[in-house]
Amino acid sequence: DPVDLLSRLDAIALASPRTTRLAGSVTEGRITWITRSALWRFPDYTTAEARSDGLFLYARQRFGSDDLGVNAARLRDWLSRL
Repeated sequence: DPVDLLSRLDAIALASPRTTRLAGSVTEGRITWITRSALWRFPDYTTAEARSDGLFLYARQRFGSDDLGVNAARLRDWLSRL
């Protein structure tokens, strides 16, 4: 169930260091979290949306053109804990 997965992912995200919910909710079916880098506190955004055909995730950096794989690594970590 995508909504159940979104709920579980929300708990995983909020338990991650320097991560807070920026917008949305499980009830709305879409959540965006902001995770800040440890040293410079740069923001990265991760959005998850529960649809009838699955859970869709999109992670991206707010500034710059290369995140050195940080967002992909975060997604892999979160998904491994679902």
